Amino acid sequence: MSDYKRLSLSDIDIRKPLSWDVMDSFGHLLLSKGYVIDNLATARELIERGMYIEVAAGHYETSFQFIFEPEPPSVLRSINMAVTRLAALFRDINKFPDARKEILDIVKLVRFAIHLNEDVALACIQLNQESGNYAVRHCVDTAILAITVAQTMHNKSDQEIQDIAAAALTMNISMWDIQEKLQEKKEALSDAELSTIRNYPISSIRILHDAGIEDAEWLEYVLLHHEHEDGTGYPIGKVKGKFPYNAKILMLADGFCARIASRGDRGPALPSVALRDIFIENGAYVDATLGAYFIKVLGLYPPGTFVKLKNSEVAIITQRGSDNGTCTAHSLVNANGELYSAPLKRDTSTDPFTITKAIHPSEASVHVNLQQIWGSLANL
Repeated sequence: MSDYKRLSLSDIDIRKPLSWDVMDSFGHLLLSKGYVIDNLATARELIERGMYIEVAAGHYETSFQFIFEPEPPSVLRSINMAVTRLAALFRDINKFPDARKEILDIVKLVRFAIHLNEDVALACIQLNQESGNYAVRHCVDTAILAITVAQTMHNKSDQEIQDIAAAALTMNISMWDIQEKLQEKKEALSDAELSTIRNYPISSIRILHDAGIEDAEWLEYVLLHHEHEDGTGYPIGKVKGKFPYNAKILMLADGFCARIASRGDRGPALPSVALRDIFIENGAYVDATLGAYFIKVLGLYPPGTFVKLKNSEVAIITQRGSDNGTCTAHSLVNANGELYSAPLKRDTSTDPFTITKAIHPSEASVHVNLQQIWGSLANL
């Protein structure tokens, strides 16, 4: 029989291999024995989120000060843990004894978050953009959307969804260290930077292959997630044969999540504008059925979207309905521009709470406390 102890910072030796397998608060493997935490900032972040090891019942070392107490499952915590673990993998994939298993464990974390509550998981794409480096967070955001769309289709096998998710998480592994700089850049990209961008899918699959990942579909989706059937994509330019449907799912999810994120040269696009743009841009080679699934999942006002209500309140969409007119929202600001002390739940199918328009986060001018809206599902 075993118990669990929660690690403190004093239990971690920076730049030395871990002496144990480390679990998160759900009992999922977080870091394998032998993994090296190479800096204090990463160690502190992991400790704050919760690191646990399994020990024989009653045999705690004197330095053990915390007993494992199960925490209620949280969408936000699971997603943030996925971001943290993916960042560690991106920094040096070769440190992991089994990189493939680590990536698939992160897939499980993201899928668990979606299983807990799709609306909260989708809202995190817009509302949790400070959770980590853009390059890493964007991959997790893309995985959330791609998984949700694929699951909605019902004809996708568990293996297909796993491959789509793993490809989403690892598609940018070869340029994570420069993507943040490119994201913030206001001037035109240089020829060298453009070349790096156009070739990074090839570099990414090389890194993954060198790390022992040989899953053909997974690697194919990484390679093709910027390709277009009309030959205007990259890195190949003209894909021979049928363009894999699952690669299209990844391509569209990637494009949507990129557009609703802030960049150095522009603010985030409204979700409805982002959705319109990616289908106008890709309309010649995206069939109507696939487009319908994205619209079904996102609608005009996906969770996390700021909206203005008929009564002039500023609200945030918190739950999708059967159509765009039946969303649930929580009002944050009253008609006079004053913050409510706590979010007020609104049924947007009723007067005076119908939605008049979506607005940019900058127009809302309000900080959103996810836990205040979604409770324990958004605990940190």
